[in-house]
Amino acid sequence: MKGKVYKTVVRPAMLYSLETVALRKRQEAELEVAETKMLRFSLGVTRMDRIRNEYIRGTAHVRCFGDKVREARLRWFGHVQRRDSEHIGRRMLRPRGRPKRRFMDVVKEDMKLVGVREEEAEDRVRWRQMIHCGDP
Repeated sequence: MKGKVYKTVVRPAMLYSLETVALRKRQEAELEVAETKMLRFSLGVTRMDRIRNEYIRGTAHVRCFGDKVREARLRWFGHVQRRDSEHIGRRMLRPRGRPKRRFMDVVKEDMKLVGVREEEAEDRVRWRQMIHCGDP
């Protein structure tokens, strides 16, 4: 029951608009820590109990937060790829200047990790099936 509350209330608030952000590894790790703290609090487990994070996630029936961020980012990328080339979201994929970590670099890393290609985003149903990482 507590896992359901977490998935319907807390996780959507944490994931809000992260699909458009190029997170650094440290930022992603900080979000993982925050998620684990919330899960521990909701389950009534402290660090002094010395229970592993994997067991906590298994008890709450939730996946790793980084996986869900990756899924949201790839879902948004597929949506933008299916738009026409003059759409503003599509133009946003070609940023001006050189930020430290570009969105497209992160998306390409995610696609390589999941094992999908840009061309496969045209078929929406198949794309969703390929990038989906459901909770256990």
